[in-house]
Amino acid sequence: MKKYRVTAVLIALGMLLVACGTYTDTDTDDTQLPEASEESLPKNASGSDTDIATYPDRDYADAADERIRTGETSYVRVRGTDEESGDIVDTSIYRADGEIIKIITEDYGSDGRIVSSYYYGDGNVVYMTQYKTDIYGIGSTYTEADLSDPEADYTIGVLEKGEKALHDAGQNKGMALLYGYAGDEQGGVLQNVTVKLRNRAGDHSDETVTDGDGFYSFEVPQAEDTYDLTYTYGSYMVSSLNDVHIVPGTPEYSLGRVYVAPEGQGVHETDVYLMDPGAYSPVSLKDDELAAVIEGDEFSTAALSLRAVNKDDRKYQYGTAVSFDLKKSSSGYSLFVEDTGNLGRDDMSGAMGRGYVRVTIYDKDGIVAAYPVPAGRLGTLWRVCDIDSDGDTGISGIMYTDTAGWSWLE
Repeated sequence: MKKYRVTAVLIALGMLLVACGTYTDTDTDDTQLPEASEESLPKNASGSDTDIATYPDRDYADAADERIRTGETSYVRVRGTDEESGDIVDTSIYRADGEIIKIITEDYGSDGRIVSSYYYGDGNVVYMTQYKTDIYGIGSTYTEADLSDPEADYTIGVLEKGEKALHDAGQNKGMALLYGYAGDEQGGVLQNVTVKLRNRAGDHSDETVTDGDGFYSFEVPQAEDTYDLTYTYGSYMVSSLNDVHIVPGTPEYSLGRVYVAPEGQGVHETDVYLMDPGAYSPVSLKDDELAAVIEGDEFSTAALSLRAVNKDDRKYQYGTAVSFDLKKSSSGYSLFVEDTGNLGRDDMSGAMGRGYVRVTIYDKDGIVAAYPVPAGRLGTLWRVCDIDSDGDTGISGIMYTDTAGWSWLE
């Protein structure tokens, strides 16, 4: 995923999808269903009428992935909560020629992540894989669903889940949730602030007011676009928030906290969410080194710690500011914030939830990205993002609520 140079990244809302249940491992792809007519089998992922897919069909999946890599597909990403488990579920949907060819569900539970990839041909599940990792993205297991026996429980499970995923994805139009808070200069929240949103092209606009918590939200098309917002509150000065950049695959965008002040009483020269583009790392860095820093009010940051975990060997850097060398990991790093006094509680972290905390990531040239804590989320462990070996940061913003059983944190 390309580097996100934004001040806020991406948290909750979307579809209700569950990762698949029981599968059998297989190291080969030569098992097929019983004889079937050409009319009953899906077309090849390349779109050919002559190349017919088999089950399981790894070649079909490879062809679909190649279409995705070469930009032949459209892409949306949505975020929801599973009704039964309460897990956060991210769903990525890829379309080619108007048809869905692949769906990926990422189920974030309290003990890690389950990623299921469904490949479709002519409306049928052609191939399916799944892997599981712990919360640090390591210790993974990989499984391929063997669909050779259509009557087997696992085959029925795969097909049922795949059919539901296809149906739900077809109903989704790919909207991104934008949300934030409005407050006064003394740190309080403001109700009934009028917030207006408009894109640069002038063809999309919306308006809302903040609730009793100072919270507001908008849904906008999940497409490449830039938005400006204005905040009006009685006789107070009009505040603005500009250059909000939305890209395909953005399920949510946290706008942070914007301050509104009476005429002549404002103490913030810029909206608080904005990063200083000229800011440099508080620690000295070399090429291929990154630093992550917790920023926010003194009370909140004193209760929190960063953990940058090397996925190769689980070694980590720990503290309120950490630095790490990308050359020392072939797999990259996972970055976490921990509420050190409350780990293991199935509750909301007061230090993170009320402190408007963010994590800023630097390289030697300045700011790479900034992530605000997910608003209104239960959890005492925040997975900020993953950073690959090239230094590119990805979308995450996941909160975990039950960490008592993880030996890593003991």
